[in-house]
Amino acid sequence: MWVLKSPRAKFAPHPQISGKNGGESLNLHRFSRDGVVLLGHVRGAQGGRLTIAPDMKQMLAQVDQFELDALKMVDSYIARVGLNAPAEVVPQLRDGYEQQELDALNLEAAGIKTVIWATGYKFDFSFVKLPVTDEDGYPIQTRGITDYEGLYFLGMPWLHSRKSGILFGVGDDAAYLAAHIALTGEKRFPSAA
Repeated sequence: MWVLKSPRAKFAPHPQISGKNGGESLNLHRFSRDGVVLLGHVRGAQGGRLTIAPDMKQMLAQVDQFELDALKMVDSYIARVGLNAPAEVVPQLRDGYEQQELDALNLEAAGIKTVIWATGYKFDFSFVKLPVTDEDGYPIQTRGITDYEGLYFLGMPWLHSRKSGILFGVGDDAAYLAAHIALTGEKRFPSAA
């Protein structure tokens, strides 16, 4: 079981983890090697121009450290329980660090015609007029269930587990919430019949 070092740790970036083609590493450095331009987080947009924070290399360092820490935990477990597992050699890719940090991006000049704003956002539950968040702005809930009838959360980092905020894990949380709603549905949502 994963244990967070602090409540704020749930906001840390997720590493890019893969078993592509039977075990290849697929991460931001590989994307850089393949020609993807890595950027820091977007600070704003105006007149077809994005303002970019110069934190791309800082984010890469955090993700790289997370990968190293996760591998140490796996190796420690293997040693602790005495598993006979072959030593794994993980390539230490550095390609992302070779990219220049950009502080702005002209969308037209870059050939970008569409922007889908779907990552790098922060939580904003101001439209929910109930006291449902903690001091960090994170929902107060247990496995997505709040103290308010009919109000649930899903698809957020560390909602229940480390994988709750990624596509790989959101299905488990959704199944749990669906079962809970089905079990309590008659009491909370009486039919119109």
